[in-house]
Amino acid sequence: MKVNVFIVHAPEEKAVADRLMEWLYPMRDEVNIWHYDPPAPPEDLPLSWRILLPWYYPVDPRKLYREPLNKRRENAHIYLFLVSAKSLKDQRFEDDLSLALARRADCEQEELGPLVLPLLLNDSDWKKNSGMKSFEPLLGGKTLKSFALQDEGFRKATEEIASLIKVVQVRINEVRSYQMLGKNDGYGIRPASKYALPYLGENPEQFDFNPPPPFRPADWLGWSLIALIVVISVGSFRKNNAAVSSLHLKARPDNIKEVEFPRENALLPAHDTAKVHLPPIEE
Repeated sequence: MKVNVFIVHAPEEKAVADRLMEWLYPMRDEVNIWHYDPPAPPEDLPLSWRILLPWYYPVDPRKLYREPLNKRRENAHIYLFLVSAKSLKDQRFEDDLSLALARRADCEQEELGPLVLPLLLNDSDWKKNSGMKSFEPLLGGKTLKSFALQDEGFRKATEEIASLIKVVQVRINEVRSYQMLGKNDGYGIRPASKYALPYLGENPEQFDFNPPPPFRPADWLGWSLIALIVVISVGSFRKNNAAVSSLHLKARPDNIKEVEFPRENALLPAHDTAKVHLPPIEE
């Protein structure tokens, strides 16, 4: 089973999170690595299609992203906090820290609670202004900024994270074994509690984010349809216009008369008393 790692960062630190994910990418077969990466807002339809479909509003993938994002946050085994002066002022950063602390407090076994790993990006009063002061930071408390080569800091942080991931994997596998053998009582766990157990692999599809393909028709096609509608509409009022008579089925110019085909026998007279002359019957 994969270990879920959720990277918490301020919006301004997204580039650092992306870089860290690149370093952790070789572990993708063993780890789910997530961070805040919302999709872009939907683009407006071309003007021609806004005229044709004034009631249509494209699906906003950002709204669809919220549910899998919350599932990832609530089921992380490791919270990796990128600590900086900016992140300490970010409300989302504080919300995720509160969630991590609540999950740890609710877990019956301390070693099964999610890990909280601070990674210091630059100098800040994180021990005074944050609830993470009781957690040991990575890199021995050194900041990434203090490394002459930042990649060296990423390399060392990745090595520490990788070793902790191995520890978490062992713990999760032990709990899964107890679950399958029905020995929860002997392990001292009460599954009725919301966060009594870590995520054990149930319904992995809940973390997937599959936005619908965007509806982006060609602008030239929209203007072509508008032109066609205009031509047909004009033809409805000007049916003598030869240019639209072929497009509009009900448009027939007044100067064109219907051709009556010759008949061998005249139509029967309408009056009942009229004499009717029927042609002789050939034998």
